[in-house]
Amino acid sequence: MKIIFRIIILSVLTPLIAFSQSKLITGTVNDESGLPLPGATIQVKNSNNLGAITNFDGLFTLEIPSNSKQILIISYIGYVNEEVDVSEKTIFSINLQVDNDQLEEVVVIGYGTVLKKDISGSISSVSVNDRVATQSNSVDQLLQGRASGVQVIQNGATPGSGISVKIRGTNSLRGNNEPLYVIDGIIISSAGEDVLPTGIGNTGQETQNGLNGINPRDIESIQVLKDASATAIYGSRGANGVVLITTKKGTSGKPKINTFHTNSVRTVYRKINVLDAFGYANYVNEIDQIAGLNPRYTFTEEGIFVGREGTPTLTDQYNWQDEIYGDGFSQKFGASASGGGENGNYYISAGFDNQRGVVTNSTFKSSDIRINLNQDLNENLNLKARISGLINNSNFAEGGDLDGGANRSFVRNVIAYRPVISHDLDDINSEDDYTTNPFSWQKDFSDISKETRFIGSVALTYKLPLRGLTYQIKYGGNIRTKDRRRFYGFSTYQGLNANGALQIMTKNAKTHQFNNIIRFNRRFKRKHRVNAMLGVTYDVRSIENSIYAVEDFLTMQLTTNQPAFGNVITRPLTFIRADQQIFSILGRVNYTFDNKYILTATVRRDGVSKFSKDNRFGVFPSLALAWNAGNEDFIKNLDVFKSLKIRAGWGQIGNHGIGPYGTLSNYGVLNNLYGNASGGTNVPIALRNLANPDLTWETTEQVNFGIDFTTLNDIVSGNIDVYNKTTKDLLQNSDIPPSAGFTRILVNKGSITNNGVELALNFNPISTDDIELSFGGNISFNKTEILNLDSQPLQGFYENGIMTDRRFYYGNTISRGAIFRYPANVFVEGEESSLFYGFKTNGIYQTNDTDMISGAVPGDVRIVDQLTEDLDGDGILDSGDGVIDEKDRTFLGNPNPDFVYGFNFNLKYKRWNLSALFNGVYGNDIANGMLLQLDNAEGRPNANISPAAYNNAWRVESPSNTYPRIGYTTRGQIAITDRIIEDGSYLKLNNLTVGYDIPVGEKNFIDNLNVYIAGQNLFTWTTYSGYDPEVSTFLYTGLINGVDWNGGINARNILLGLNIKF
Repeated sequence: MKIIFRIIILSVLTPLIAFSQSKLITGTVNDESGLPLPGATIQVKNSNNLGAITNFDGLFTLEIPSNSKQILIISYIGYVNEEVDVSEKTIFSINLQVDNDQLEEVVVIGYGTVLKKDISGSISSVSVNDRVATQSNSVDQLLQGRASGVQVIQNGATPGSGISVKIRGTNSLRGNNEPLYVIDGIIISSAGEDVLPTGIGNTGQETQNGLNGINPRDIESIQVLKDASATAIYGSRGANGVVLITTKKGTSGKPKINTFHTNSVRTVYRKINVLDAFGYANYVNEIDQIAGLNPRYTFTEEGIFVGREGTPTLTDQYNWQDEIYGDGFSQKFGASASGGGENGNYYISAGFDNQRGVVTNSTFKSSDIRINLNQDLNENLNLKARISGLINNSNFAEGGDLDGGANRSFVRNVIAYRPVISHDLDDINSEDDYTTNPFSWQKDFSDISKETRFIGSVALTYKLPLRGLTYQIKYGGNIRTKDRRRFYGFSTYQGLNANGALQIMTKNAKTHQFNNIIRFNRRFKRKHRVNAMLGVTYDVRSIENSIYAVEDFLTMQLTTNQPAFGNVITRPLTFIRADQQIFSILGRVNYTFDNKYILTATVRRDGVSKFSKDNRFGVFPSLALAWNAGNEDFIKNLDVFKSLKIRAGWGQIGNHGIGPYGTLSNYGVLNNLYGNASGGTNVPIALRNLANPDLTWETTEQVNFGIDFTTLNDIVSGNIDVYNKTTKDLLQNSDIPPSAGFTRILVNKGSITNNGVELALNFNPISTDDIELSFGGNISFNKTEILNLDSQPLQGFYENGIMTDRRFYYGNTISRGAIFRYPANVFVEGEESSLFYGFKTNGIYQTNDTDMISGAVPGDVRIVDQLTEDLDGDGILDSGDGVIDEKDRTFLGNPNPDFVYGFNFNLKYKRWNLSALFNGVYGNDIANGMLLQLDNAEGRPNANISPAAYNNAWRVESPSNTYPRIGYTTRGQIAITDRIIEDGSYLKLNNLTVGYDIPVGEKNFIDNLNVYIAGQNLFTWTTYSGYDPEVSTFLYTGLINGVDWNGGINARNILLGLNIKF
């Protein structure tokens, strides 16, 4: 018993004796940038009860025995563990390094960041690598095919052309549906914004890209916010979705220098099939034969001669598409430098871009610079500064006129101009009505733009005494100036009629934002995590547009540079202001319990100067719940998922899609000028609209359910989202009695809904030191339905001959010329948005047909005379009325796709890498307006047509049921026919890149040398007969959809690039 007692006493006293010979260790634990890490764990190696935790300043003290060698293990979530031998020291400091395998990913959301595992909304992330960034000309291109629920429409042949982005379908029936772009917290509202057109004549200028100035090479990441719980924090501007762009920053360590250089060539890979010179000459001769004239053209071994009388003249022969469209060579080069120290970092970049299109004088030149700075001014105060600048000059030579015919449109002129020329091309006073030849657009038309843009911000963030609480004040802005001038010289149709015509349009846009944000981000007792913010923002937007047009020039030499040489002012110099102010109070709380259950609530109250005082303020709330089911034991026991999250969200967001003075009566300058008794000119000013002070927001309410998952070993990951999005209080024009002086007034009436499903999957089956293989894809289904059109009266609407009372209205008229001078789309309550509406056809009238309508002759297109008459009185329609009119119209097609999709493939083998990106749409129809003349042998001897339209034309001796007779025309029609409706489905190989990392020695000053070759827009698989099924003619209007009218040619781009890192 005594022995046992002595053993117990000895075991108790031994550690006491040891600790009587102890020492005090003091240390500081920092992150990789030298900033304190509060909450880091310090543990004595091989001990279960000796340890400490760092305080808010990263400091700790620990008493340990001093009689033996002691090792401390320092650990912190997301960082690599470090071991420190403290046998010979009592004070030390250590910087932990990031563990890329364990660090919890942080995702940028509106006005803050959140851990990826705490996200409860629908967000698509797009990573940007250097090879992709240096190939892209616009931030919009980075989104195409890479994010579910996002549809991108662009034209690859025209440098600087407009690009349209839609997120989850159509939200508004009036204006464009472009998302809101936010760059480093600064709102950019100009995606579909360009100078205003002068509105003179039958001219329609193509919109250029409003996002020039955002350099893809400077982008670190892109987040696409899609559902209301994610976008509601942006209130009245988040209805169309939000694209958050984060630019690069430096990292601590030695400076890093990246340089790149690319050379590329654009080539046209698809052309419209038209008659060659011999086919065209035969066509004209047959026209002459029908008219009882001698043949205009004769053929010999020497070639084609022209002339009915006298000595025929040998002609020149042209394939105009081959003559005009060539190779466009482009260059890009630039460099960036980044680095940092313990208290800050920097990122600086600059670049130059010289693009040439497939037309000789189509160019886009730009220079850009960016400076990003982060600096700790003291232990509590941090400064962030961002500034970027862009200067560009472009000539949009192939733009021409979107609204007119072959004389006014560059694209149509190249297709339809006759391939047989009998006179000097410099002689525009030719014998026909096609006075503009394709060379005229090259030498005598200019569409020159000069633009400068500066985007900048500065933010101060202060750590308040309460742990996790910070206050940030940020000021930022966007200054954009643009001057666009379009000159038509004497050899163009417009210039000939006006003796030279010049249009000058300018835009001066200034925006500035002032944000005050308090953020709280803290964990409590390891189970509670709160990420909250409260802010006040003030946003001012000031825009001044000017338009001016002048004709009748004394000389054509100075083109766009001297408007004073014009004698006749057709549009007086007019300044158009567009100012608005938005004052907002906003807040968000993201709460996570036990890493399993997540609640996110946001609210924003916006006050917008556009509306009257009674309707100026709107409140936009959202609520979302998420369950990290992958952290539940019963899910872990399945051994299937590494992570599994189930999400549900609801929210309301707004859209103030009216002009800055939309609730007021507006006056404007009329196009018609009047002379006065003194010999001067009077400029008439008239009321443009009736005021409606009751106008308010369009409000979009959205419900979203989603699942995010990753399997074990990160082999498979993906997400599924199902949503319903309903927009009410649509801003619509409502008919009013003409006695009011106007026929329409803008009101809030109507609703529209979008229902959809999105799926994204990614596979990473192989990941070793030598080989990496990954592939994935996304697909999005969306259906848009017009629920209510109370803004329109009930009126007779015809479908397949049956008239019912419905609410509807037509879209915009396509052209102001003789062809396609009617709308193609109709908006009907209870139907999908912007359906095609017109006449069905049933082949060609034949000689013996007895049911020809009044005015028709054999060889005409047989337009279906719908059953609108009840001849036998049995209550069933059994006969047409013998007249083709409005009653015979019906639905013809749907421009909205059934689904959009994209998929990618990435392979890396040792130093080689290969990547491919495909994107496409399925199930949409296109109204191909080019067929109105190409597929009809109108009998106009100076307009070329398709070979099928001539060779297969109906003739008495060879009847055809496919193509009409020579002489048939659509001029005078009141609606489209199904003959121009085509399937617009397509699949594109958007990008294919092969690269190689050239070996560099370890002691070489070059860290990485990568050379690559890439192809953009390489192949398109489609049955569409036009240039490009990715129709980009009318991008930013909600009242024309899916119509290809003078749509430009498309091109593939082959690029050779070099990236060097030092």
